[in-house]
Amino acid sequence: MIGWTSKAAGLLAGLGVLAMAGLITFDVLMRYFLDRPQLFVDELASFLQVFVVFAGLAYTFRAGGHVRVDLVTSSLPRPVRAWLRAVTLALGLAFLAAVIWVTAQSGLSAYGYGRVSAVMLYPLWIPMLLIPAGLLLMGVAMLAAFVRQVRVSLGPLEGRDEAPPPDRRA
Repeated sequence: MIGWTSKAAGLLAGLGVLAMAGLITFDVLMRYFLDRPQLFVDELASFLQVFVVFAGLAYTFRAGGHVRVDLVTSSLPRPVRAWLRAVTLALGLAFLAAVIWVTAQSGLSAYGYGRVSAVMLYPLWIPMLLIPAGLLLMGVAMLAAFVRQVRVSLGPLEGRDEAPPPDRRA
């Protein structure tokens, strides 16, 4: 379920990049050739950028596209690497929980106060809640990785190492 959901969110994020490129191209053409700047493009492109970043987090995590420091960890014994990965996933989940809580509260406050954007008067709570939604999806992907990692870390000694992403299991 998380695999399909993260792939779908990643695909939508890719389409968001395409939409931003189209909107900005349209704005440039209208501004410089017809002298008709499109004020909504700046605002809509900003909202799409928030969506692109946070919708693609879970897919990037599951695909292993995040930044790692293999130079430091590659010299450690495999069982130590396994537990280090479990600990860092647990810390990451704790950090995500705090950020999800704060950003969700901010989005709900914007909804409660009826805050709207400056140009097109969009309700701001919609893009603001995209942040905790994307982080929650990433948190679910990280929780699944944490559970896999703890199972591998507690398993047979010869198999203890970093658990591969579910799509890359051998």
